[in-house]
Amino acid sequence: MRHATTSAGRSRVRRVAAVPVALATLALTQTAAVADPATNGVPSVLDTLTPHHLTVADGIERTTYSSDSSEIVVRVSVIDPDLGAISLDSTVGAGVSVKEPTTAMLATVAAGGGAPYVGVNGGYSVSTKDEDDLTGKGIPEERSVPMVTSVQEDVVQGAGCLKGQNSVVLQHGRPHFTKITTALGITSDRNTADTADDATRVVDGVNRYPGWIVFCPQEAGDVVLPYRKDADGVVQRLDQYGNVIKGGPYYQDSSEIVVFTSAYGQKTPEPRHTPFVAADDADGVEVAVDASGRVTAVKSPRGGTAVPPGGMVLQGIGDDAQTGGGAQWLRDHAMVGAKLTYTQRATDLGVVGDPDDDVDLPLDPAYPSIDVVNGTHDLMRHGRVVAEPDDNVANDPRTAIGADGYGRTLLVTVTAREEGLRRGVPIYDLAKIMEDLGAVDALNLDGGGSTTFVVDGQVKNVLSDAGGIERPVYDAVYAGRGGHGLPAGGN
Repeated sequence: MRHATTSAGRSRVRRVAAVPVALATLALTQTAAVADPATNGVPSVLDTLTPHHLTVADGIERTTYSSDSSEIVVRVSVIDPDLGAISLDSTVGAGVSVKEPTTAMLATVAAGGGAPYVGVNGGYSVSTKDEDDLTGKGIPEERSVPMVTSVQEDVVQGAGCLKGQNSVVLQHGRPHFTKITTALGITSDRNTADTADDATRVVDGVNRYPGWIVFCPQEAGDVVLPYRKDADGVVQRLDQYGNVIKGGPYYQDSSEIVVFTSAYGQKTPEPRHTPFVAADDADGVEVAVDASGRVTAVKSPRGGTAVPPGGMVLQGIGDDAQTGGGAQWLRDHAMVGAKLTYTQRATDLGVVGDPDDDVDLPLDPAYPSIDVVNGTHDLMRHGRVVAEPDDNVANDPRTAIGADGYGRTLLVTVTAREEGLRRGVPIYDLAKIMEDLGAVDALNLDGGGSTTFVVDGQVKNVLSDAGGIERPVYDAVYAGRGGHGLPAGGN
């Protein structure tokens, strides 16, 4: 994995596209979606703002929509890889387990030879420091856990929801908007003189704590933690003792195997980091696997192991072999010297509910070309607004990514105009902004204090956290130097 290289330095090879994007066709069939915000006749946020245009580089235009009479500013970057050597990628910075400010993540890309032109914060994750329960039991280390699907350079870094999650696939300088799910597995071949072994087991998660799952079930055995509603009807999540905890929803599974990839960036977590989830109490088993797939060490209790370069660490909980206990499976099949083969699939669900429309992304870490960034609300699909008026109506800062009818990528933020304010728009208004900008498809990314718009390494928007401090995030989306598009006038 090369997380600190320039776009030009990334070995992205033209292969069969992950999905049939057909953006050229969309440019012909969806031209009604490419509208001038000043003349489309639909009242919107942009109608009240004045645009200020700036060319960042060949193929990258930046526009700031603002007004002295408005508390918000809309910042837009339009990225056209057909007009310059421009990449469209994402990065997790130094490691997937630690949140970093967007500028710091983009700096790791710049360290290889040139800063990205523009970038925004990416998708959702949860930091355990943010998830301390309300009873005063702190969690000793801050570790970032991807909430849903994350793929970096063709390696799954965060497992997807069992039924898929809204995501954007970045490949060959273009975005594709869909739902992604993942399927992971491990096979053991001990190849000893007296024992033949070809045991296979599902891997339940990637780069997260065994036993607890954030946001959605990732396997059929995941069980939601209890909750209740207070007198105002607000849902309150409960820990294993019945105490109210923040965040959620959370799920737990007492029998799991979780893989930690070479991009994890820390030593593996120890048990009982999440006191609100009973399944995390298990000591479990941990095995270290080198780059060749050979098990080099086995330990219990789990935790505190550095991931071997190019290798992985597997943590297992659950001692009942009859029910597929993860810890017991590792004891039986992953002793020192055993050869383990790890398999990963990321599937584009296409038309959800129609398995015939499912397509596996062609993940190949040896020739990486695919990143996947997660989001929450679909804003637009196929030229139509799909967000609902009652979707998250808070006037919060927002970040979105979209694609217009000409095949260009739109990176958009909506934030306050003045320092010290926390302003934005509801989700539905964000969708209408994307529509007015000509988007055909669009996805809501992480927002609030995470919303960050960066140009040449400098934050351009008002930051909403106290003191104007840039909030650490899980990943970032950027347009960088050196890409897959044709130069202007190319064939």
